[in-house]
Amino acid sequence: MELHAYFVLGTILVVVYVWRRRRDPLNAIPTVGGPSLPLLSYIGAYRFMVRGQSLLDEGYAKYRGSAFKVAMFDQWLVVLSGTHLVEEVRKSPEEVFSSMEGVLYLTQFKHYIHPNIIKDPFHVDPIRDQLTRQLAPMLPNILDEIIETCKEHIPAKEHEWAALPGASIMLTMIARATGRAFVGVPMCRDPKYIHAAVSFTMDLVRARMFINLVPERFKPLVARFFQGPARNLHAAADTLEPLIRERESFLEREDDSEPGEKPADLLHWILESNREHGEKVHTVVTRLQLINFAAIHTSSASLTHALYHLLANPEYIPILRKEVEGAIRETGWTKASLEKMRMIDSLFKEALRYSGISLLSVYRRAMCDVKLPGGIHIPAGTLTSVAMHPIHHDEAFYKNADQFILERFSKVQGSEKDNARQQFVNTTAECVSFGRGKHACPGRFFASMELKVILAYLLMHYDMKLENQDEGRPADLRLGHSILPSRNAVVLFRKRVQVA
Repeated sequence: MELHAYFVLGTILVVVYVWRRRRDPLNAIPTVGGPSLPLLSYIGAYRFMVRGQSLLDEGYAKYRGSAFKVAMFDQWLVVLSGTHLVEEVRKSPEEVFSSMEGVLYLTQFKHYIHPNIIKDPFHVDPIRDQLTRQLAPMLPNILDEIIETCKEHIPAKEHEWAALPGASIMLTMIARATGRAFVGVPMCRDPKYIHAAVSFTMDLVRARMFINLVPERFKPLVARFFQGPARNLHAAADTLEPLIRERESFLEREDDSEPGEKPADLLHWILESNREHGEKVHTVVTRLQLINFAAIHTSSASLTHALYHLLANPEYIPILRKEVEGAIRETGWTKASLEKMRMIDSLFKEALRYSGISLLSVYRRAMCDVKLPGGIHIPAGTLTSVAMHPIHHDEAFYKNADQFILERFSKVQGSEKDNARQQFVNTTAECVSFGRGKHACPGRFFASMELKVILAYLLMHYDMKLENQDEGRPADLRLGHSILPSRNAVVLFRKRVQVA
């Protein structure tokens, strides 16, 4: 009798499980990479971690124009694999597909930042507004910082090559140039500040790796054991507090300041916005560090990708150098001269198309049950993204998609509108390196200027080549959805004898 009762109970549990599984719309979305059953899905999560690109390519080939899902260790990720779905997400309001919740869900920021930052991300407004509008007057300062950084970190001579780690030196240049725009001199040259700004990303990535291994209900507990991000924020606050107090004092007496005395950097604009919020130093610093998280490593990876492509195709160097020298000779180091560097613009856009810094883009979290064209049903709470790398390598959108073509975006035949559409900073449904829609990267205009100035300066003042030139472009490192340029590749620098 007892055995019979256990059998009946077991049967009921199986029936309930099957019934609930069939009613879950997420199970109607096909799985790529492994089984979708509980526990067995961890096999797929491991596969996605070690060979994410092949799984996404497989899913895109099978379900192009629709959706599929891949397992992560803590959740399912629904991948949208059609440009028309990109546009559906773009048009959806935040209450339907939330960009903020998507980023928080993916990065696990919420365990280390003040809730007010999530409720009111007012630090984004100065990026869209003042930072973007002040690009032209900011350019000389960025150039000055690049010159100083090269003097300190590229010990090259006219007749002697200096061997330097390519990714590391590009990271240093981006960190210094970004710091100049964000906190000004001398803070942008303070080793403590640079270390905090650069290491915050790695602290978050390390913590996220462990937090994402457990179900949602256990994440707050696990986050307590990984305090790298919290320690980083405290160190950054200690370093920046004197400067912030000084800037706050300036704001109190701003009406009595002399012309030209007003700081023109991102920290000042954030503090201006903070006057009506009254946040403490630590929270202000957290906002700045979140911007550093979004800016420094993404830009340095983009710069390194472009540099490796350029040096692996040395025949491109004289073409770009001629363009740079011609533009600078005509109008000097100005925003107008950067706009004339169409080949360099194309180089960066092609490098992100071909290599990229991620296999995925346009992360969103469904805030309610969502029905998309084609009968795709996304349950509330689901994390979604766009299959960026497969779209960027789709022959339907890019002829010879698996070839790196320098002039791909610079020799567009068509109207001015067609040409403008191909610029590095512009997004389309088939080019989502910066995201898509109103939530596209707000700092992309600054990043574009920064990247162009750095590469243009290096081309004018240095000869460069890969140490292992015969081996071609250094192989990228892929881990999960991330794509990192080689950390081991060595670049040789030599001062140019003649500079235009």
